[in-house]
Amino acid sequence: MTDDRAEHPPMREAFSLLGHEIRLEILAALIDEWVAAYTEPCTYAELMDAVDMQDSGKFNYHLGKLRGIYVEKVDDGYVPTAATTALYRTVLAYQPNQDIDRTRFTVDSACPSCGSEPVGTYERGFLSVDCDSCAEWVGFSYPFPKHGFENRSDDDAVRVAHRRCKHHVQLAHSGQCPFCAGPTTSQIRADALEEGNEPTVTIDCDSCSFRVGPRILFLLLLDPSATTALTDIGIDIDQYEWELPDPRIRIVSSNPLRVRVEIDGEERTAAIVIDESLDVCSVVIDQ
Repeated sequence: MTDDRAEHPPMREAFSLLGHEIRLEILAALIDEWVAAYTEPCTYAELMDAVDMQDSGKFNYHLGKLRGIYVEKVDDGYVPTAATTALYRTVLAYQPNQDIDRTRFTVDSACPSCGSEPVGTYERGFLSVDCDSCAEWVGFSYPFPKHGFENRSDDDAVRVAHRRCKHHVQLAHSGQCPFCAGPTTSQIRADALEEGNEPTVTIDCDSCSFRVGPRILFLLLLDPSATTALTDIGIDIDQYEWELPDPRIRIVSSNPLRVRVEIDGEERTAAIVIDESLDVCSVVIDQ
């Protein structure tokens, strides 16, 4: 049996550092005046007053635990680090006591498999779009903070979530994790294609838990040469990726791996070749 306590050391260290009310009070006092890199330092005495502490030894102990990760000592006092502000934004985005009454709603679209109106759901912080009428369509699902529903209709929220996903996937495919900024790896698993299915596509962060598994067409919506070709053959690239025509996908080279994706437009067909890293190699429009 493995010792679960030995797993995820960065997460455990972060939670242990924050596991005291005095430390949280220190961070709350520092974040009040935050203006990014231009935040004015808070002196030692000001911090003690802000957290209502009289015991300097006890205060210094807890402040020391935060220094270097969440708090930085500068000439005129103390300032919060970017880690503190990132943590604060995450807490605000996923407030546990903020209720959302739109846990299930219809979506103004159509299932690509059976044409039925899909259903949107919001559970565990994920906005998902699925079809209740068939099991053929994989659907769409992506993390979406509760604030995304504020002053937006159901369909607006779905479109915002879709755009948010596209933005994150584009950044991740460029080599940067949208959450930790670590390097990412994009790859295509061609063995699924040999079985007659669309190949598995993954983009993983090499440093944190970020992972996405977009369809190939989703990635093509992020490449300028591909979107230009799709527009030229009459395809609306602003629609949901599941509303795009089903592509024909086949391997044209195994070493190096090259995959050809064909999308039919109104009268013409765009043929786009991508490599094993999901980068576009060539774009041709068949006349």
